[in-house]
Amino acid sequence: MTDTAISIETISRQQSIAEVSAILNEYNKDCGLVYDPKPLNVFIRDNRSGRVLAGLQGSTHWDWLRISLLAVHATARSKGLGTQLLEAAEGEALKRGCRYAFVDTYSFQALPFYRKCGYEVFGELPNYPDGHSRIFLRKELN
Repeated sequence: MTDTAISIETISRQQSIAEVSAILNEYNKDCGLVYDPKPLNVFIRDNRSGRVLAGLQGSTHWDWLRISLLAVHATARSKGLGTQLLEAAEGEALKRGCRYAFVDTYSFQALPFYRKCGYEVFGELPNYPDGHSRIFLRKELN
């Protein structure tokens, strides 16, 4: 291809991002796999103020729950909110037909929490960030 140009962008148009996703989705479809994730978000709010104290962002697809983010506000930690979020998300994932869950965390974040909740390490990326690791975990849902 001689009539092409490479563009490195910090901020991209949503249309450009959607076009790349469409290219990959078309390839997946040709392989017999349709990528159609369904968002799954769980929040715990303070009843008086309505403020979010904890939340989980994820999605379900291909029999898997993918947990993208789980966070508990510093003032609400060690009260079981993280476990409640995880149990709610896993329960909804089971209703959606999922059999597995996966998440990644960092060595300085929530590795003991996920292990306590039944997740097993299946991969590690050392020195991400320097001196720490990014850790990948999975769990069979039941």
